[in-house]
Amino acid sequence: MGSNLYFLPGMSDQDQDTYINDLAQYGAKVVRVWVNQQTGNGHCEKGSKLSVSVPNLETQLGKFNDQILDAVDKVVNKLAQKGIKSIISPHDGNSLLGDYRKDVYSDKWGKDNFYTSQDAFDAYDKRIDHVLNYKGASSGKLWKDWSDAIMAFDIQNEPMSADTSVCKNNDQKGWLCGRAKKFRSILGAGNKIQIATGGVGGDISHDCTFMKAATQCAEVDLIAVHRYGGSQSSNPGQWSGAAKQWVQEAGGKLVFVEEWGVNTGSNNPKTELPAQANDINKVGLPNLYWQFLPKKTCSYDPSQDSGDMFGIFVQSDTNITAVMKGASNANALQDWSEVVG
Repeated sequence: MGSNLYFLPGMSDQDQDTYINDLAQYGAKVVRVWVNQQTGNGHCEKGSKLSVSVPNLETQLGKFNDQILDAVDKVVNKLAQKGIKSIISPHDGNSLLGDYRKDVYSDKWGKDNFYTSQDAFDAYDKRIDHVLNYKGASSGKLWKDWSDAIMAFDIQNEPMSADTSVCKNNDQKGWLCGRAKKFRSILGAGNKIQIATGGVGGDISHDCTFMKAATQCAEVDLIAVHRYGGSQSSNPGQWSGAAKQWVQEAGGKLVFVEEWGVNTGSNNPKTELPAQANDINKVGLPNLYWQFLPKKTCSYDPSQDSGDMFGIFVQSDTNITAVMKGASNANALQDWSEVVG
């Protein structure tokens, strides 16, 4: 078990160290981080005061500013020193919505053309090539060779979530498998670093997670489930009852829950987190929570955040250690020994 934390590279060295130490003490195995702009300048992000300001990897198409990769490399290196592996998302598909997350891809192609235009495919392939061949400023490692620290790369965070008609139509232009092939061509056939789907279409309720274009693509290794359900009491067995069907739909690929969360606006995380985690662990699904938040350094209440009520602070009265231990002691539904062994 582990956590997502998209703003970990934006935190100060001290705050990063404190958070990573907390996760290590809890028994976390994996943390997912993103190659995305960090605001810095004392901005309060989910209760953390950010101090590192870096732009997007591309502020002009095909021109790369490695400051964000340097910032990500620093935290991946720190995590590795604590025995925690990383999943790296090289881009956020939600930026194509053109809202506050917009970037050069949304400006050029938008959600209507990014997954169907060859010039967009070529531009993203250049990004993949640059990210995988990046040499860490802190680690000194080529990311494509750093399997001791990097468990997987997402192809993208929530590909096609900005336009689910693409995935509902089984990705007719072959964007996802084409990009997976690009990843594998650079990583090499024998590389332990996995290629994960990143949660196709966003939440599993959008019926894209297990599209055949993903499950039948030889270069895709991991099917990432993003699911935000209701309370455990209103839907007993919501995880354990679905897991075997998910594995069947995955067509032999490994399945993990890359994002899930407790709605703290309507549920007490102190009881709801273990209730859902126990159901996930009972069936042996590897999972990453959205999000175990660093100790609060600025004013923020997840239960009042209408866009993201799922955060749970470390060092709170919710027993994160117990759910992490439960995950470590669970018998996995599938054989992950070649990935984590």
